[in-house]
Amino acid sequence: MKRFISTGFISTSSMSLLFFLLASCSHNEIFFEYHSFKKDGWDRDNAAIYHINIDNTTDLFDISLEIRNNNDYPFRNIWLFVDFQIPGSNVRTDTIGVDLADVYGKWYGKGISLYSLTIPYETAMRFPQKGTYTYSIRQGMRENPLKGVSDIGLKISKKTDQ
Repeated sequence: MKRFISTGFISTSSMSLLFFLLASCSHNEIFFEYHSFKKDGWDRDNAAIYHINIDNTTDLFDISLEIRNNNDYPFRNIWLFVDFQIPGSNVRTDTIGVDLADVYGKWYGKGISLYSLTIPYETAMRFPQKGTYTYSIRQGMRENPLKGVSDIGLKISKKTDQ
């Protein structure tokens, strides 16, 4: 039987490879943040609010919503209200319907007891001006509080194929 003895250190080449892998996992993300909810549910008055400082007005960006739900979620879909505000401008509200499970109840997304699903929101978007942009996400379901949703997130990534 062979035994492997750990020397307790990582070589420089292994460290470089690890750094490269971690850096490449970012997918050009400029913002990625989750808002978590209490175990008793997501109250419709509890909006997830994100403030993003944008200084790049030339590149294109992809924006997605990230939702985490568990088996306590009683529906196969969810309605979301997304408010978007450009600095110094009016608020635009989008209503988004998302299927979280198929007709047989099998959850979409990745996970075993907590399912994580990426929802494309806007693709190839250019921010028109520099400043702080605000996104606000509320649930639009009849049940209040809404059980089974643990987190809602917002991800903004620089488009790689410009």
